[in-house]
Amino acid sequence: MTNCIDAFKSLNIADYNGSIFVSPCCISPPVKSKTTDFKNIQYLKDIRDSWTQEIFPTPCHACKVAESAEMSSRRIGSNQWYNDNGYNNTDVELIKLDYWVGDTCNLRCTICGPHFSSAWKQELDVSPALKKSVTNYFWKQMDLSTVRWVHFNGGEPLLSKTHLEFLQTLPSKEQVHINYNTNATILPDQTLLDLWQQFKLVQIDFSIDDIGQRFEYQRYPANWTQVKDNLQWYIDHAPHNCMFAVNTTVSVLNYSNLENLDLWLTNNFYVSRFTDAIEHRKQMASGLFALDGAQQRIHKIKRFLESCDARRGTNWQITFPELVEYLN
Repeated sequence: MTNCIDAFKSLNIADYNGSIFVSPCCISPPVKSKTTDFKNIQYLKDIRDSWTQEIFPTPCHACKVAESAEMSSRRIGSNQWYNDNGYNNTDVELIKLDYWVGDTCNLRCTICGPHFSSAWKQELDVSPALKKSVTNYFWKQMDLSTVRWVHFNGGEPLLSKTHLEFLQTLPSKEQVHINYNTNATILPDQTLLDLWQQFKLVQIDFSIDDIGQRFEYQRYPANWTQVKDNLQWYIDHAPHNCMFAVNTTVSVLNYSNLENLDLWLTNNFYVSRFTDAIEHRKQMASGLFALDGAQQRIHKIKRFLESCDARRGTNWQITFPELVEYLN
């Protein structure tokens, strides 16, 4: 069995209510930690030991599921990156950083929730104290001199001012590959564009799960026409060192329409102006809208969608007619 090199060279770090939470990557579940000492965090050491013993660690279950379904996984993609960049070994050194910028977001995606979206918190009836946006400054406690890849996730990273501060502080920019998950509703300002040009490579992964009205329901309250215009803007204006990809989360809401999404991307968003191919990746949803075991969650799914419709004036049964039949 091939190791996951992320276990030895990657750190996912987040701030939840002022506490440090860590894991090997943003796909594996994070646990509370007293330190940012990458080499000596026991949770990470245990995961490394499992891989060394050729045991698939429990926190890496998401990759195991994806690979069992013959889909790409974080492990496969990361191992390829390490191989391509000369880090294909199990020496423990911090090369990659998954940086959760916080929960500031302008969308209330159906498959998301208040933990990762300040807009979700504003919609729900929670106390004003809980509505305060979360930011993440734990990177200031770390030695970033060996970091060569940074993945920004949120929230919406392009709304994060702390992520700009991070980029400005990061050493050896010309050797660093930065990667974003963004919802495609935000365009970078000139300050960020100028910063991007200082880096080795900028990979921008757009979260696009569907098209048209179906997209707007799943990525509420995004506007599909505006998102299409923004995707074209990135092709026309992003610096030469920017590459694009589309990341689709496969759930009970979009599984039946994936062919139409594939067709739209093939016809409209398949290559940059520098002729770089735009990759389309898929990952399985977890939680309420996961395909696996959905029949056992029928009533919970219906109640959740109906509660969203009541607040937003949407109608899931009109938007997803095939889902009505499936859930019945």
